[in-house]
Amino acid sequence: MSLILAALDATPAAQSVLEAALKVGEMTHTDVEAVHVPMADDRSMQLRTDGAHVPLRLLSGPLEPALLTAIEAPSTLVAVIGAKAATDDKRVIGPTARHIIERSTKPVVIVPPEFVLAGVFRRLLIPLEGTESSSRPVVEGLLPLLAAHVELIVLHVFTESTQPVMLDHPWRDLEIMGKEFLTRHLPRHEARIELRPGPVGTRVAEVCDEQRADLIVLSWSQDSAAGRARVVREVLGSAKLPVLLLPLS
Repeated sequence: MSLILAALDATPAAQSVLEAALKVGEMTHTDVEAVHVPMADDRSMQLRTDGAHVPLRLLSGPLEPALLTAIEAPSTLVAVIGAKAATDDKRVIGPTARHIIERSTKPVVIVPPEFVLAGVFRRLLIPLEGTESSSRPVVEGLLPLLAAHVELIVLHVFTESTQPVMLDHPWRDLEIMGKEFLTRHLPRHEARIELRPGPVGTRVAEVCDEQRADLIVLSWSQDSAAGRARVVREVLGSAKLPVLLLPLS
């Protein structure tokens, strides 16, 4: 049996993580289990999960290895973990979340602590950089997770380095290319495409607001060294929505 694993800490943000995990469970038709590494006697955690009718499993050992072991279990389909509160309009990914997303072979959802969504995940925003090599892995990693009906909004953000050259009518030709992408990769899903010039982080925020997206989906190489994973850093740093990270491996 597959599970959505909600990694809860003792902060108020745990409620946002639990709510997001339940919505991922609805989207994937998968049960949710909460895990927690207790640092002290915290009965509120049990009350929180009981109220959501979610089983709670207490883990032992150092925090990061214990969480990663639970996430890497064969039964885990997707892990859900919280981000820290934003400072100076930039969200911080804490050391525990960073440890997980850089090492996990499973998809991980990063949840802002202020996340609130009354309904289910209905609109998924998939930002792409306009190249086939970066676009295909996102679709291939996402589609096997989807069991519920959702609308996919594919956002192709073209920068100077990714916009195809030698186009007679750039935006008309890009629109044709976008429709071909949907036909090739998403023929059986409700999907539409948005074409925008960069920068990526700014355009993602704009389209999230315009299209009322519920979840952002990104693939990444799990390499956050200087100069790498720029799109992932930009989106995680500013997103007000949960972000589903699909490891390329």
